[in-house]
Amino acid sequence: MARRRSPARNRRGTRGAGGNGLLWALSVVVVLVAAAEAVRSVGWATLLTVAVVAVVVPVAVVLVIRRMGTTYRRDALRRAGLDRLDPRRFEELAAELLRRDGFRKVTVVGGAGDRGVDVLGVAPDGVRYAIQCKYYTRAVGPGQVRDFVGALQARPYRDHRGVLITSHRLSAEAARTARDHDLVVIDRDRLGDWLLDAYRLGPGWRSPVWLARLRRGREVPAEEPRVSEPGRGGGEMGGPG
Repeated sequence: MARRRSPARNRRGTRGAGGNGLLWALSVVVVLVAAAEAVRSVGWATLLTVAVVAVVVPVAVVLVIRRMGTTYRRDALRRAGLDRLDPRRFEELAAELLRRDGFRKVTVVGGAGDRGVDVLGVAPDGVRYAIQCKYYTRAVGPGQVRDFVGALQARPYRDHRGVLITSHRLSAEAARTARDHDLVVIDRDRLGDWLLDAYRLGPGWRSPVWLARLRRGREVPAEEPRVSEPGRGGGEMGGPG
C-alpha cells in the first residue's frame, strides 16, 4: 500500500521553495540598490568609462597577442626559407621537424611511386604516421584531401595516422573534409608554430586553448589549387606530392 505524503512535509517543501524565491528577490534588490548608489556616488560618466575600459582592454590584448604571433610565425618561416624551397626540400623540412619531436625511422619517400605519401615516421609512443606535403602557393582544395584519404586506405598505410602539411592553407571545404576523416592538418600558420616549437606532432601535445582561439577564422573560401608549370607561380610547385 502506497504511503501518503505527510501534509506537514508538503508545507515545509512549499515554504522552502517560497523562501528561495524571496532570497533571489532580495538579492536583486540589493544589487539594484548598490548600482544606484554607485551611480549616485561616481556618476554615469565614470561608470561608462570603467565599462568601456573593461571591454576595450581585453580586445586590445587579444589583438596585440595575435599580431605578435603573426610576426613571430612570419619570422620563423622566413628564417626557414619556406618560400624559397622546392617540394623535395619541403618534405625534408618536415622530416627534420619530426626528428626534433622524437620520431624514429623518419624516411622521406616522396617521388614516383610514393602512393600519395611523402614522409613516414614512428612517434615516441609507437604510433606510425604517414605525411603528405603540399608545397602550394594557393589553398589546398578538398580534392587533394580526398586523394590523401584514399592513399591512407592502401595496404602499407592503413595503420598510419594521416598528416597533411602545406606551405599555404586549406580551403574551408578542404578543412571540413580533413576534420571528417580525422586528419592532422599543419597549414602555414601552424608550420610557423611548429618551427617555433610552439606546436609538436605526436603524443601528449595539445595546442593551448588560447592559441586555438586566436587561430580561428583563418580558413579560406573553397578553391581548387592550380597546378603551375615550371617557373610560374600559382598552384602546386612541382613534384607529385
